[in-house]
Amino acid sequence: MSVAEVKARHESRLLSIPGVLGVAADTARNVIVVYVESEEAAARVPGEIEGFPVEVRVVGRVVPLG
Repeated sequence: MSVAEVKARHESRLLSIPGVLGVAADTARNVIVVYVESEEAAARVPGEIEGFPVEVRVVGRVVPLG
């Protein structure tokens, strides 16, 4: 099972967590990356999913440009 498959299987659940903005699979490092608005949101994200580590990146509030 690949990190991309695990990410795809859990993406909707992760995106339903308040403050989660996006989810990616870093296939080079076998890590699931979760982008969040705040440290508070980061605390809600699991540290591991199906044996793959989860890296949380706090990116702040995202607003469209233009």
